[in-house]
Amino acid sequence: MNLIGEPNLREYTEDEVLEMAVRSGLLLEEGKEAEAAKAIADIPLTPDAAQALKEIYGMSWLIEHNVNLSVAVKKYGKDWLNS
Repeated sequence: MNLIGEPNLREYTEDEVLEMAVRSGLLLEEGKEAEAAKAIADIPLTPDAAQALKEIYGMSWLIEHNVNLSVAVKKYGKDWLNS
């Protein structure tokens, strides 16, 4: 399977993830749904959630939507991106 684009594998500290979650909530309160969705998408998914979304939508969808897969790749390895 050839993937288009590069997966989002950016790593964050726990404090950074917490800050991103709080910021997303504030954006939602302000009615800025699109900005909140982008901020939420950059929060790394748990490996189980990433695997479930991969099975439902496929890896191309995850990459196109800039879903952060860094934690899943740590657990499953880089080959998971192409399997």
